[in-house]
Amino acid sequence: MAVAVVGESFLSAFIEVVLDRLASPEVVDLIRGKKVDVNLVQRLKNTLYAVEAVLNDAEQKQLKDSAVIKWLDDLKDAVYFTDDLLDHISTKAAIGKENKEVSVVNYFSRFFNFEERDMVCELVDIVARLEYILKFKDIFGLQHIATHHHSSWRTPSTSLDAGESNLFGRDQDKMVILKLLLDDDHVDDKTCVTVIPIVGMGGVGKIILAQFVYNNDNIKQNFDVQAWACVSDHFDEFKVTKAIMEAVTRSACNINNIELLHLDLKEKLAGKKFLIVLDDVWTEDYDAWKSLLRPLQYSDKGSKILVTTRIKKVASMLQTFQGYSLEQLSDEDCWSVFENHACLSLKHSIEKMELQKIGKEIIRKCQGLPLAAQSLGGLLRSKRDIKDCNNILTSNIWETESKIIPALQISYHYLPPYLKCCFVF
Repeated sequence: MAVAVVGESFLSAFIEVVLDRLASPEVVDLIRGKKVDVNLVQRLKNTLYAVEAVLNDAEQKQLKDSAVIKWLDDLKDAVYFTDDLLDHISTKAAIGKENKEVSVVNYFSRFFNFEERDMVCELVDIVARLEYILKFKDIFGLQHIATHHHSSWRTPSTSLDAGESNLFGRDQDKMVILKLLLDDDHVDDKTCVTVIPIVGMGGVGKIILAQFVYNNDNIKQNFDVQAWACVSDHFDEFKVTKAIMEAVTRSACNINNIELLHLDLKEKLAGKKFLIVLDDVWTEDYDAWKSLLRPLQYSDKGSKILVTTRIKKVASMLQTFQGYSLEQLSDEDCWSVFENHACLSLKHSIEKMELQKIGKEIIRKCQGLPLAAQSLGGLLRSKRDIKDCNNILTSNIWETESKIIPALQISYHYLPPYLKCCFVF
């Protein structure tokens, strides 16, 4: 069931892929050539939009209603068939364009003389099929549920760290990041602020590493001002600036004018050496980033901005100095994370040996991600029966009860459409 939930959540993204195909040059050429009725294509688009609007509700109701599961299965088949049909059109068009002996116009003419009737009939059938499936949404009481931000899977991060005992396998990483923050030899004379990104996939431990260095005693002594702001996937320059201001002043900011906010923040940081951590940055908007930096440029030389991000392209855009790539943990270090959160040390010796055996197998599911090890360890923490622990190992319960799936799902959201197809299949 857990796999089904995750799979259906990807169906919405796959519908976006189909909508992208409908906007492709090949389909546009068909419409312009009047081979396909423009109203038929619009009906298909409208139906897909309507289906997409109720998917969130369907994904929740399928857990209690087997009829909704069947509805989703029928919908999935229809959407996949639509994609296959549009892919067939694109492939035929590409072959025609590569044929140097036959012009594209002549090719389309020959192609549709033989195949246009079947293709148009298939398109008519699939639109009718999707429209028929859509009618059942009212029978099942499916409604539009507003989609919250992709970052809503977790509460915003703060600067408070969980203690060094929770940071396993990161000794080398800690030393490198601390050196980058404390060393001013590489600071560019043309700018007072150095931007250092920590890059790594979701769940690899970027936040906990940033929290550790932020709270390090040497860091506190080296910087006049420290501030932490959680950015997440929706980059609002005004809100981020306001968060920085509130972190600097440690009080609520009631300024609602960007001009006044910039001037006030400039005044607060002018001539001071600061460290600002911007957690979970996704934006590739260079202009918005430069605007965010404006009031920060009046600080003292050696000021640093530490950024955590999953995207190398974002890191390249932001950095003024080399970024740092955070890799996955070894199985041994993942085991340390797992054991700590499962509290195996509190178990009886016989029970502990059995749990360790199961835990070692569970660790393989973690793929070097400490967030996965933490989540799975947390699930095992409350289990007293060996049978329950084996169920965690053999089932997909962790996919619905842990944070690792939603943590990675946002990365899936940002993939280009052609890669989303690979994951869906």
